[in-house]
Amino acid sequence: MKKSILKYTFISIASLLFTTSCSDDDTSLDTTKPEINLISPKDDAHIHLGDVIDIEAILKDNVELGSVKVDIHYAGDGHQHKSANVNWEYNKEEVIPSGQKEYAYTHKVQVPSEGITDGHYHLGLYLIDKAGNQSQTFIEIDIVDHDHQH
Repeated sequence: MKKSILKYTFISIASLLFTTSCSDDDTSLDTTKPEINLISPKDDAHIHLGDVIDIEAILKDNVELGSVKVDIHYAGDGHQHKSANVNWEYNKEEVIPSGQKEYAYTHKVQVPSEGITDGHYHLGLYLIDKAGNQSQTFIEIDIVDHDHQH
């Protein structure tokens, strides 16, 4: 009788360990950061007040993409004219459709036509996969005023 109880206990423990190790939760194993290939705009692009910034990127992950965020903020170099203009900022986060390992991302950003400080800005993309791994890339763009003379 002791042998039977011991045998059934061993089988129960073994099957419990086997089922736990074969879990469907593969996202916990994903430690690879996603990849960003920013195609447009190019680093040091000149963009005029009122223009549209066309952002194009190829986003990749080994398992599944999650979301992408665009961040544009002033990166002034100390060259400012006295005015009532403000340092412009833009933020937009988007969820990438489910099941995507590669995604052609396009986004348009309207630059205000007046009231913002011209000069150097950082444009960044943050990419997060479904497992929470994150990558980021930044370029510098120049937002210039048509009428600005040095």
